[in-house]
Parts: sequence; C-alpha cells; structure tokens
Amino acid sequence: MLTGAPLGIALALVSAVATAFAHAYLKVGEDKLAVQAWIRLIGLTAFLPLAVHFGTPPAALMPWIVGAALVHATYQWALIHSYRLSDFSIAYPLARGTAPLFTLLFGVIVLRDRPAMEVVAGVAILCAGILTLVRHGSISRRGALVAAATGLLTTAYSIIDAKGVREAESALHFIAWFYVADGFTMPALLAMRDGGRILPALRREPAIGTKAGVLALVSFVPALFAFRLAPVGAVAALRETSVLIGLVLGGAMLKEALDMRRAIGALLILAGGAMVALWTAS
Repeated sequence: MLTGAPLGIALALVSAVATAFAHAYLKVGEDKLAVQAWIRLIGLTAFLPLAVHFGTPPAALMPWIVGAALVHATYQWALIHSYRLSDFSIAYPLARGTAPLFTLLFGVIVLRDRPAMEVVAGVAILCAGILTLVRHGSISRRGALVAAATGLLTTAYSIIDAKGVREAESALHFIAWFYVADGFTMPALLAMRDGGRILPALRREPAIGTKAGVLALVSFVPALFAFRLAPVGAVAALRETSVLIGLVLGGAMLKEALDMRRAIGALLILAGGAMVALWTAS
C-alpha cells in the first residue's frame, strides 16, 4: 500500500490527468466566467457539509484559507483571459508550465523542502520542454504575458495551499474550508459582471460547467493531499505532465493543429516528470 511521498506522487499524477480535461472544458465553454462559477459552486456544495462537521477553523489557519481563496480567484481570472487570447495547446503549457521551477525554489525557501538534485534536474527538463512548445508556438506578446502571469500565480497558490494543508491538524479541515471560501469568488465576479443576474448566465453553461466542476474536484483534491505528503515542487512539476494530455485534447476536442515541435516538447515534459516521480518516490 502506498504511503508518504510515493502516495503523494500517485495523487499528483491523478491530478495531472483530471487537470487537462478540466481545462479543456473551460476552453470549450463560451462563457468562461460562468464555467468558473459552476466549478466554484460545485466545490462549495461538495465540501460545505464537511466544513460544518469540522466547525470553525483555528485562527492560525484562517490567513492561509483566505489567502488561498484570493490567489485562486486571481489565477482563475487570469486563466480566463489567457484562453481568450491564445490557442489552448499553447496557452495551457505556458500558463501551467512556467510554475514548476519557481514552485521548487519557493518550496525550499518557504516550506523547507529538500528535493534531491535528480528532482531538480527533472523539473529543469520539464521546463525545457515547455519552452520548446512556447518558442515555436503562435502566440501574441500580450497572450504570452498573461499566460506567464498565470504561471506565477500557479506558484503562489501552490505554496499557500501546501503551507495551509501542512499547518492543519487534519488535511480535510483545510480543504473543506478552502472550498467554502473559494466557492463565493467567481460567482461574485459573475454577478458583478451581469448586474446581479447570475442565474441566466449559469443556465448558459450547465453541461460544460458541471463536467468541468466535477473534473476540477478530481484534479485538485488529490493535489492538496499530495502537497502534504511530498515536496511541493515535485507535486507541481508532476501536475504539469498534464500538458501532454492537454496537447492531445487541443487537437481532438478543439481541432488545434499539433506539430512535431510540440510533440517533442511534450515528450521532454514527460521525461522530466518521470525523473521527478522516480526520485521523489525513492
């Protein structure tokens, strides 16, 4: 039975698969803010009973819960704009893939993680694959900047989430209250955009919103547990192997062209991810 870091690695890989599908559904949705609102509401519905069961979180945990919700909301807002500006198969790797090295670095500084040098090398190979994808992709300067900013926000929320889930006596206590706090952010932005008429907007994207919301839970709940069990930089890097799946989905679901350079970049990401998984679990 898997325990400790090996279990964290397995959970990170589960998260990677579900992440790619959740992002693909977000890209497909015409009203992306409505899809994001659906994702938040489904998370809130799923975890509110558990949050009530646990009761009010301790004061020391509140800054991490609130901080996580705010950074996640900012990240989701940036992600929406990134997918409006660029192809999914370019914006997705850049948005998700600029984060691993920064997350690895801040994990060492803030969380006192101590990844093996082989893990650092694996993360570097993974990022090299992402640079291969982006360098030869068709993306505007504005699109690249927004996608890169989204990647930095990925680092920020990964560090905050990892700190919160490790500070909590029970991982589920932090997770439940995070989803409660996070559940109001995007619906509030949707209501502000539409002058308080949130229900008509939600009715435009029920099928895609529901699918994306369920996949988002399958994606992020395992990642939160993984942050508690393994170095945050390793977990973040393994989640980015979802780029390979994202490229396939970009061609199959969104009819975006896949060329040899993108395939080579994806294989580098996969190779780097394999190194990270092997040396973190050993």
